Amino acid sequence: MRIESLARPSVLSQPVYQPGKPIEYVARELGLNPAGIIKLASNENPFGPSPRAIEAATKALSQGAAAPPTHR
Repeated sequence: MRIESLARPSVLSQPVYQPGKPIEYVARELGLNPAGIIKLASNENPFGPSPRAIEAATKALSQGAAAPPTHR
């Protein structure tokens, strides 16, 4: 069995993830001082998670359940 047969076709047609460029690379590429660059690519921000995101994550984690024990 091929592993691809376990995935939905729409998953297999997704583009390959392209990571964000490192700050040093962008600074060199654009002739900028790396200290003056704030990286906002790759799902990052300088402010941390929003209070609503923390609240949602806390709620979701509090409602989680461990898998039941496996009986042999």
